[in-house]
Amino acid sequence: MSHQARFRVTKMTCQNCVRHVTNALSALPGVSRVDVSLETGTATIQSDAPVALETVRAALAGEGYGAESGEEPASPVFHEKTPPAEEPSSGSPVVPDTGLRRAAFGVEGMHCATCVFTIERALKKEDGVGRVNVNLATQTCDLTFDPRQVSLDRIFSVVREAGYTPKPSSSEESRREFRKELRGFLATGVLGIPLLLLPASAPSGVFLVVSLALQVVGGGTFYRGAWNALRNASADMDTLVALGTTAAFAYSLFHILGYTPESMFMTQALLLLFIRFGKLLEAWVRQRARALLGESLSLLPETVTVISPGKVGTRAVPLSEVSPGTRVLVSNGERIPADGTLEGDGTWIDLSLVTGESVPVRVERGGELIGGTVNAGSPIEMTVTASGRETFLSRLVSMIQEAQGDKPPIQRLADRVASLFVPGVIGASMAAFGLFELFTGDHRLSVMALVGVLVVACPCALGLATPTAVLVGTARALKRGVLFKRGEVLETFSKTTVVAFDKTGTLTLGTLSETTWIPARPEEPADPLLNGRISYMARHSRHPASRALAENVSGDGAPEESARLEEIPGKGISAEFRGNRPASIRIGSLAYLAGEGIPVPDPGPETGMVVGVGENKTFRGLFRLVDRERSEAPAVTRYFRDRGIRVALLSGDRREEALRIARISGIAEEDVFAPMSPAEKRTRIQNWQREGQIVSMVGDGINDAASLAQADIGISMTNAAGLAQDKGNILLLGNTLELLVTAHEASLATMDKIRQNLGWAFLYNIVGIPMAGGVLYPFWHIFIPPYVSGLAMALSSVLVVTNSMLLSFPAPGIPQTRANGSV
Repeated sequence: MSHQARFRVTKMTCQNCVRHVTNALSALPGVSRVDVSLETGTATIQSDAPVALETVRAALAGEGYGAESGEEPASPVFHEKTPPAEEPSSGSPVVPDTGLRRAAFGVEGMHCATCVFTIERALKKEDGVGRVNVNLATQTCDLTFDPRQVSLDRIFSVVREAGYTPKPSSSEESRREFRKELRGFLATGVLGIPLLLLPASAPSGVFLVVSLALQVVGGGTFYRGAWNALRNASADMDTLVALGTTAAFAYSLFHILGYTPESMFMTQALLLLFIRFGKLLEAWVRQRARALLGESLSLLPETVTVISPGKVGTRAVPLSEVSPGTRVLVSNGERIPADGTLEGDGTWIDLSLVTGESVPVRVERGGELIGGTVNAGSPIEMTVTASGRETFLSRLVSMIQEAQGDKPPIQRLADRVASLFVPGVIGASMAAFGLFELFTGDHRLSVMALVGVLVVACPCALGLATPTAVLVGTARALKRGVLFKRGEVLETFSKTTVVAFDKTGTLTLGTLSETTWIPARPEEPADPLLNGRISYMARHSRHPASRALAENVSGDGAPEESARLEEIPGKGISAEFRGNRPASIRIGSLAYLAGEGIPVPDPGPETGMVVGVGENKTFRGLFRLVDRERSEAPAVTRYFRDRGIRVALLSGDRREEALRIARISGIAEEDVFAPMSPAEKRTRIQNWQREGQIVSMVGDGINDAASLAQADIGISMTNAAGLAQDKGNILLLGNTLELLVTAHEASLATMDKIRQNLGWAFLYNIVGIPMAGGVLYPFWHIFIPPYVSGLAMALSSVLVVTNSMLLSFPAPGIPQTRANGSV
């Protein structure tokens, strides 16, 4: 018999830690499989016999790690606490099984990939800090921590000690950053342009004063950054710019003192002007990128028409004053201000701006309304059920912000390079200086080579290449109705080799509109008590078949009769009733009834889902439920097959019904696996994974939790009500399977942009550094001026961010061709 246990592993900080932990646990006697997750800080062990916690602790102690019990990995739901005065706000939900909490906050003062590395390194040294993701594009830090070992105050102190400032994370921060860069550029221009225009005959003292003021005002931010980096025994982009501009200023100072024949005032001024201008452009483009997400929250109106108690009138109030229970009036064409329920007659709601649903949907009395959608019918009254951060739209934004703070595996190479980049550039600049001194004896050329190498190098492009593409890709996907919960999901889904579908609610609509009762004995009269009990049992399940029975079966069963009710996922529901006619009732698949000792007949070849009913070990009859296929399913499956991706169907329904849906949907018979229990679905996915396949599982999130969790990518078709509980890595927010194609195109297009950005960042530095260092001079006596190198460095980051902003993919629909990341 196989045993499985999950433990929380402490002090893991990188993929090397994962490898060490995996090797240590795999060496334990009887262990057959070990799965270690850096993101959740857990290790899952499969073994022939139970493995004690003390055994795991002993095995890991020798490797420098700790272990604690933990039944489930951390999967926190983001919420925000009221921020303390002058401290960043943070989302810090308690994770019951592990004690981990999540915090997300802004970080001021980051300029390049080395800044990211410095902050992550400092935080990971703290006991109790788990996953850390610092995002240069969004200027944020997202981490998990154990409050029993480290406090948020200590985390903020670590960030400050590293030379950076923790701030509340908001779109206002990006605007504030842009305004700060604008002021810095204008101040640099006020001093730099006069320095360029000064006549050569001007007194040396004037040049010196203006140049020194320019170095302090225009270059002060780089000196502060360089000092902070030095305090942390590292170097970053600020270090390079500070050294380069200081070298140019020092060379000019030596000229005034009579030691060098020429000055470099022009080089100094142009360097600072170009670099500050580039930082201004970078901040502007980053602000535009972050605004993509802010557009979602801007869908909510600023004021709301509230109905006074007793319906004696209405009044306009700010949205912030609306709370659950408030009755609101929404006119035709107005946006729904918050989540709520519809009062009065039904109406048509346009969901396109929130979920990408292209056609308005009908909502009846008591139906759910989503904040940010548009009332396309007559004026309506609604009762608010959620406002502020608890609304569907706010939860979407929180999830997407977490995804944007995540790093795909492809970023790890850039992170490793960034950690060594600046020291390597400083070494290269010294080498260029020494070579020119040695072979030419020209001090001016030597300093130009030194300064050129320092200012041309661009670690910023490396740091921005991935997060800007993830930011734009996830934000634009959300506008199309696709939510990526983690950034790494983009890369994994782009490499998927198997797409497995559930049947009910995925390849079919899940409505089961036709419900037919076939009694075991046709001559028996209707049994109102049995029908009522069936309806009562069905109302306690979320499965589409249960919903259909709850809507179409009625009788006299009383809820208070039930002594015990249990749902067995993928099989059925059992209940024990008391009252006038005590009974043990089972409803579900015929295989489930047979396993309970109830004799069941052959259901025949007719189409439809079959739900059997047994009472006191006696078969009472069956329901035949007919579902409608999704018209877009054949085109969706063809899209994946055309790209060499295997398409399969995993269903708990009868094989005959599964084959019927598969034929309509375009899935080969050999790729149909039915009937399967949830455990069998999970085993099938595990078998594919052992073969080296990357598996994506698509389901409705109701009976697919185990399969969605086991798959490399879990994809769930969901709605507002099920958003917080959904276990999928990707959520399709509209009622169309075409969104699955949009999700795949989004992942492919985003990964294309990331590769383009990283390719440019590496190529630019590989080519630019030797060129700025004078590699052309020995052959053609061509030397690139340092201020041109500074301009190239500034524009390289802008190019990366702009390229990410150009990311596009198709709206919901089946594309015909695809090339270069677009359709």
